[in-house]
Amino acid sequence: MSETNKHSLERGLGFKGLLSLALSDITPMASLLVTAGAVLVLSGTAGVWAFSIGCFIAITVAMSMAELGSMYPTAGGLFYIVNKVLGRPIGFLAMVDYVLQGVFIPATLALGLGTYLHSLSPSIPVNASSAIGMAVITLLAVLRIHISAIIVTICLAIEGIVLALIIGVGLFHWNQPLSIITNPVMLTDGKLGSVAGAAVVAAIASSLFSVNGYDSAINFSEEVKGSARSVGRAVLFAALAGVALELTAFIFGLFGTKDLTTYLGSSTPFTDSVTNALGSGAGKVVLIGALFAIVNATLAITLQFARVLWASGRDQAWPTPVNDFLGKVHPKFRSPWISTLLIGGISTIFCLKSSLISTVTFTAVLIIILYALIAIAALVSRVKDKNAERPFKMMFWPIPPIITIVGVGVTLTQQKTSDLKIIAIIIVVSLAYYYLYLNR
Repeated sequence: MSETNKHSLERGLGFKGLLSLALSDITPMASLLVTAGAVLVLSGTAGVWAFSIGCFIAITVAMSMAELGSMYPTAGGLFYIVNKVLGRPIGFLAMVDYVLQGVFIPATLALGLGTYLHSLSPSIPVNASSAIGMAVITLLAVLRIHISAIIVTICLAIEGIVLALIIGVGLFHWNQPLSIITNPVMLTDGKLGSVAGAAVVAAIASSLFSVNGYDSAINFSEEVKGSARSVGRAVLFAALAGVALELTAFIFGLFGTKDLTTYLGSSTPFTDSVTNALGSGAGKVVLIGALFAIVNATLAITLQFARVLWASGRDQAWPTPVNDFLGKVHPKFRSPWISTLLIGGISTIFCLKSSLISTVTFTAVLIIILYALIAIAALVSRVKDKNAERPFKMMFWPIPPIITIVGVGVTLTQQKTSDLKIIAIIIVVSLAYYYLYLNR
């Protein structure tokens, strides 16, 4: 085997496998159960508005990603795109942002796994069970990519059944009036109160996090058979399907609850609504389905971001010994095994030390900053590279990227000050590293 092949990933994915992985990265069921719960905490029943706006912005982001991803189909995904279009310094910031997402997103979902295990059996500790689950999923992620695609496709089918059950409960057990969204309320100190407009805007970031993941089709593109156009199609199709499933389930889950106060105060609101409507037996079935969904999500996302970290080493973003270490490909499984173990290992540590809400809000800020960079790149690319081949071309340009930039900009103004300060420090340190070391 040649040196080039030893350090290359295996092209073992067809379009359907790519779409399954991308949709599993969105994780409609797991995101609804884990990150969408944060939307209810932040904005109460006005979460319907926050979630709807977030889904609309997500589609505009997906249109930009689909076009640029078909132009630059590499495992580096979004950070490689930003680097090519906006230049190396901004590209490096995008890479740092993306790699940090790779640690926090799997940890967030694994914490959801612990939360639902605890709901199934209160004797199970949330953080410890989350960490154990994350460790096992990391080992699964080292296997060949087409084996992982089969696993997530099976789990995705189970996910769809559980989502249908949640939607059905709301559809056939409509218990709340429309006034909960025309005059929304949220839980404050255990009591229902009115919702401020700023709370709705703040919750948009968590909504965007909930439907995030369609960009993973780009990260797997070096393992895909076929044309670059299929990468763009997979990005947009996955986004449309994920948004439709999550938004429908979010709305029907909320309107199907009998006790709004209990629902908004629960750590597992969507499964609680099924339990209340159909009994404890159905509730346990949904909880077990939720566990499958979260395992599926965590596996797919660990696979995605292991390839992002691997690409950062291959593209010489770090000192040479680090690049060589991260760039290793398993001789048997043809997977980026060192990067996979590193992403999974750090995520496991975060599971032991973090809370669910704190990881959701911080990761949401990372995500929307990268969305803004992609939208800017989508505008600049059409001006800078007018004659470049675009295997998948977005509709209605330049409206989608402009909507993304405006929506993300407004949303950023309402995020937690502590999260924004941490991001600012990360930017300063990253730029210092870039100009003092990498650029030289």
